[in-house]
Amino acid sequence: MRCFLIALLITVLSAGMASPAAMAAQDIEKQTIKLEQKISKKFSKTFCNSTGFGISYDGALKFALGETKGEFARNQLISNVDLENLKDQILADIASTCYYFELTKGDLDGLKLETVN
Repeated sequence: MRCFLIALLITVLSAGMASPAAMAAQDIEKQTIKLEQKISKKFSKTFCNSTGFGISYDGALKFALGETKGEFARNQLISNVDLENLKDQILADIASTCYYFELTKGDLDGLKLETVN
């Protein structure tokens, strides 16, 4: 009986210790997804507003790339962002926000969010 109680106690303690780490990893993943959505919305809003003011599509793209990098480059979670997924989100957001469908993933190759120190 005593061995059973010790084994049960060890099992409960080890399960309790693993949970915070798993929860933290899930929390970081959720925060990263939120960050990707925020970046995508910011980029598409900047791009669409720029073209609405009469800036060329190339100029609006360069402006949106610079503004987005400037705003999000120092975020602690930026290294967790999946750039390919982010590019897909940006293309979808731009298409639904300002109905511009000619932008491709290749046009977003200049999207580098991390700063180099």
